[in-house]
Amino acid sequence: MKSFLLEVRSPERTIFMGPVTSVSATAVDGGLSVLADHAPLATMLAPGPLRYQLEGGDEVRLDAGQGFLIVKDNQATVLLK
Repeated sequence: MKSFLLEVRSPERTIFMGPVTSVSATAVDGGLSVLADHAPLATMLAPGPLRYQLEGGDEVRLDAGQGFLIVKDNQATVLLK
């Protein structure tokens, strides 16, 4: 599966930065998933799980609070409060 760059940041630090094959999160209006070559997107995130799959197939799950998800040019950025 094709990968893309994911960056997950909090105000204090970068939590993760690297290639992934998918990202799933809880937006304020429902759940969503992002794959490589996703259309540009900006949305507010509600508290809930943030899951991303690494290139090797391992899945990482974080309990995320509110924040934002921005997808553009085959890169996803999650900004957590």
